[in-house]
Amino acid sequence: MERKKWVILCIIGGILMTISSVVGSIGFYGKIITLLSSFVTPEIQQVLAIILTVFGYIAMAGGISVIIGALVAGYSSGFAGRFIIGMGIGTGLFSLIILLISSIYGGTAIDNLPTVFLTVFNGIYGLIGVIISNRSNEIKGLIFILKCNYLN
Repeated sequence: MERKKWVILCIIGGILMTISSVVGSIGFYGKIITLLSSFVTPEIQQVLAIILTVFGYIAMAGGISVIIGALVAGYSSGFAGRFIIGMGIGTGLFSLIILLISSIYGGTAIDNLPTVFLTVFNGIYGLIGVIISNRSNEIKGLIFILKCNYLN
């Protein structure tokens, strides 16, 4: 039952993200792969470039990636689904906090912070979609960890 609720919330978040055209980014994964590519042979660099390209396409799909990831997690691998959702969202709680801090540090008044968030996420639908998908994804990961600890 918990899995169904989580999948439905992620699908709703993905639909809202699709409506407002919010897309993700490869962010941290892209940085790691780029750094790794300087330490490996040219053949492995080509493989890493292909992986980076695939990650980029997943991230560019945005809300559609969130919907597909929710379905994958709902019917088979929880890890693969959460990974696809994370790429589609492109932002986590840490990224939202960094956006908040950098906006305040950059001189944005506290009164204007809602405007900053709405601008970054292409409106209220995108912001709500990202928050719903992000929270659902993290709750799903927490449930998975608790079940693994309970079974052992």
